[in-house]
Amino acid sequence: MTSGRGRTADNHQVWLRTLFPGARLSMSPTPPKTDVHAPPTSRLDRLLPGALFAMGVMNAALWWDGLHSATGMNTTAMAVAGMALLGSLGAWALRLAERRAQRQSAERASQARHVEQTRSDERWAMAFDGASEALILCDAAGVALKCNAAAVALLGVPASSMLGQPLAAWLQLQLPPAGGGTAGGRLQRAGGDAIPVAVEVSQAADHGAAERLLRLRDLTDQRDVSQKLAALANFDSLTGLPNRELFRDRLGAAMARARRSGQPMALMFLDLDRFKVVNDSLGHAVGDDLLRHVSLTLSSCLRSVDVVARSTEDPVTISRLGGDEFTVIVEAIGGADDAAMIARRMLEALSTPFVTGEEEIVVSASIGISMYPTDDVDLDGLLRHTDMAMYRSKSMGRNTFSFFSDDLNTAVKARMSLEGSLRRAIERNEFVLYYQPKADLHTGKVVGVEALLRWDCPGKGMVPPDRFIAVLEDTGLILPVGAWVIRKALAELEQWDKLGLPPITMAVNLSARQLRHQYLTSMIEDSLLERHIAPERLELELTESLLMEDTEMNRLMLQNFARIGVRLAIDDFGTGHSSLSYLRRFRVDTLKIDRSFVGEIPHDSEDCAIATAIIALGRSMQIKLVAEGVETEEQAGFLRELGCDEMQGYLLTRPLPMPQLIEWFKAHEHKLAHNELPLYAVEADTIRGALLTMDGEPVTM
Repeated sequence: MTSGRGRTADNHQVWLRTLFPGARLSMSPTPPKTDVHAPPTSRLDRLLPGALFAMGVMNAALWWDGLHSATGMNTTAMAVAGMALLGSLGAWALRLAERRAQRQSAERASQARHVEQTRSDERWAMAFDGASEALILCDAAGVALKCNAAAVALLGVPASSMLGQPLAAWLQLQLPPAGGGTAGGRLQRAGGDAIPVAVEVSQAADHGAAERLLRLRDLTDQRDVSQKLAALANFDSLTGLPNRELFRDRLGAAMARARRSGQPMALMFLDLDRFKVVNDSLGHAVGDDLLRHVSLTLSSCLRSVDVVARSTEDPVTISRLGGDEFTVIVEAIGGADDAAMIARRMLEALSTPFVTGEEEIVVSASIGISMYPTDDVDLDGLLRHTDMAMYRSKSMGRNTFSFFSDDLNTAVKARMSLEGSLRRAIERNEFVLYYQPKADLHTGKVVGVEALLRWDCPGKGMVPPDRFIAVLEDTGLILPVGAWVIRKALAELEQWDKLGLPPITMAVNLSARQLRHQYLTSMIEDSLLERHIAPERLELELTESLLMEDTEMNRLMLQNFARIGVRLAIDDFGTGHSSLSYLRRFRVDTLKIDRSFVGEIPHDSEDCAIATAIIALGRSMQIKLVAEGVETEEQAGFLRELGCDEMQGYLLTRPLPMPQLIEWFKAHEHKLAHNELPLYAVEADTIRGALLTMDGEPVTM
């Protein structure tokens, strides 16, 4: 029968394997070592008593022979009796020697088992106490029998306070009834705080009593990491507001509550106006500060939102979808009037200047509003409606709010259809170029043309640019279309040259999105080289408002234009928020007087005064001046007398495709050569009358 100490050694082996599953531990006692000082136990030892017995018999026989000779006794009987006696003595001696050898062997084996048991106990104790994880040994009733230093540190109590106490006093865990397993629980520390733990239970039996070894692992760091990952997945890292995913979840829940309760809710989209200008001019760090400011401003002017757990008592949720887009969900609202009041409150709060460093920024927003369940749509439909309303606010001049309506839905559907048609137009090569000539006001010669984009839409005919240019700009389609315009215009200018016609300049309009494109300069250079066109024959037209966005990217692009040698013209001059400083900062070759200042001259004194001032400014800065929209000989003569250099408009011709333009040009040159064109002259009295200001004072030229 195995001793209790032997069984304990077996249990220790099991626990050691549990603690160190990779270790190679013997599951049986080490064979006893041979004691070099112990009596020999070989076959010779067992034969020695027999040898002694034989020697005794021989000696006895010799002795008896002598005695018989002396006494004359019956030698045979005496010899038999002596041999029997000596045989019994020899057998007894043999058994005695064997027993002695067995006893010595058992003592040596017991000593070896004792040494091995002691070593096993020491190894188990070292492994148990030195383990980095918290270990607790308990009985079947869950009473702590032993614990290591890591368990003492985890609980924050001394070992003496733990031993003999039930685990339930500080560990909320349902131990498995038998065997082992893994479970999660909560550990009550001495300081009063409860921490999450993972518990692995292994079991070994001793005399039928179950002892369990518990390995406890602190999950606090894992829980913190999980919470951080959940925050990253559901909340915006910049503002701390719910992100797009959490917003959709909360919107779905709010719509469900609105359907059940019958109380309407409002969804609002806020898009900051001209936020990109802040990013481009002041940097992304300032842009991030502005977004955080907007987040705090919206939160302060509305009721606060619990960002940890959604409460039905809290009817407002503010989210950031990304970029400069924010959303507001307002539940249990009275109606559209209440939604309008909240929108006004937000716009007023945002109007307070935001100060960062030496900069003071006034921010505004365009807001779109949809009511639910008034707008009986699903979640994505409600988002589309609100987005439509927001873009209507943008089109209305920004810094306002708009509600979704059926008319808006119809208009948006028409726009979406237009976007699809424009994408197909690119694929099907439906865009064409028309050209409007420019003539010298003093000689009448054609000096250049302006390329104008037209869309030849199947079934609709020629679509004017004001119907689709803005859509191309908004959707980004202006980039491929604009690149096509430049390449096509230069290709047709090359064909013009091959016909031997006099050299002219080609003017092409650039949009804001094109100007910000990093590959614009290289594309222009490649196109000029491919078509063998001198750079100074290409004139790029920019609007005044575009130059007012004095960003680093704009400055770099304009410097690149000057480097490659193309000309720069300011289109619609005088119609934007004029700041004449850019005329000094940038190399401007041409100012184009907008048609709105030309249409009423020479009869409108205000238009005459504006045209006169623009022309005087251009002449003083040695910038060429072109008047747009000239339709009458009287207008042309007046502008020539003021010193304007060139004109373009219907007085020359309507915009024409290149083949027709070439025919018109040849006819124009023929008339010019035969003096068949008017001299655009007007009476001197007409000019003097037109140069009077509104108060009757003459304008000095």
